[in-house]
Amino acid sequence: MGILPFVGKHEAAVDDKGRLSIPAEFRNALPGDTQRHVVLTVGSSDFINVFPIDYFNAIYAPSENETANFALDENIDRDMVLLSEAAVRPIDAQGRVTLPQTLLRQANIGQKVVFFGRQKFFTIWNADAFQARLEKVNLSKSDAWNMLADKSKPKV
Repeated sequence: MGILPFVGKHEAAVDDKGRLSIPAEFRNALPGDTQRHVVLTVGSSDFINVFPIDYFNAIYAPSENETANFALDENIDRDMVLLSEAAVRPIDAQGRVTLPQTLLRQANIGQKVVFFGRQKFFTIWNADAFQARLEKVNLSKSDAWNMLADKSKPKV
């Protein structure tokens, strides 16, 4: 069996100490060797990205060209936006992670949240923002499957 995907949505609540219990399905999908830590980053709107360490390292791995150009302003700017507020956080014995206050503020997250699985990682949303975004989506299930099929086609 391969690595389990992060799928589905789960409602939860942030406690007074900023801790959040990661759903068991998502904890079980974390790779065994990195199961006790995750990387948290700001999302593009009212959510926090939660990456297994290996996947974060894979998507953030610089290309050879980027390695040679690590000092370019555009790379510095990107890193400032994406990494300055990022955090590596442990998952405690009860399956909870403590969310940094800066990320909670940026994502407008109060007490009620929604975990949303995105296959290789998951996001933590402000519950109201998640519902509003879901209601605004103008995409049929058929169109969504077609988009995925188009993405999977070999390039000629």
